[in-house]
Amino acid sequence: MTFLEDLLNDLPKLVDRMRRHDVRHVSLKNGAGALTLTLTPAPTSNPEQTPPISYPAKAKDTPVPSPEMGVFRSNGLDETHPVRSGEIVGFVEAGPLRLPVTATADGTLGPALVGDGGVVGYHDVLFRIHPDG
Repeated sequence: MTFLEDLLNDLPKLVDRMRRHDVRHVSLKNGAGALTLTLTPAPTSNPEQTPPISYPAKAKDTPVPSPEMGVFRSNGLDETHPVRSGEIVGFVEAGPLRLPVTATADGTLGPALVGDGGVVGYHDVLFRIHPDG
């Protein structure tokens, strides 16, 4: 295995450790390559400090974020595919996990912003959904 493949297999453990120890940025290098990870702060358990996340039902170019860091896998949908909020539009592989990427609004799916097999970060925008009408 290559450095990147080994790292991607261990990515869920690394992310868990980073979150547990409040590490937000790490750079890993070897002779073959380098990888830099930056995490956003984890939500707090106090509801007054954490604003609720809401996605508009219809908005211009609603983003569809990655649920985790990993490798993007296409669901084979074309860029004119009509989608409903919650519909699976792709996947992100993080080690042995295959996490669904779901539509955040009703509308027409835009083109994938990351190619199949591309490495993505936590909440990277993978698609945009265009409102119908």
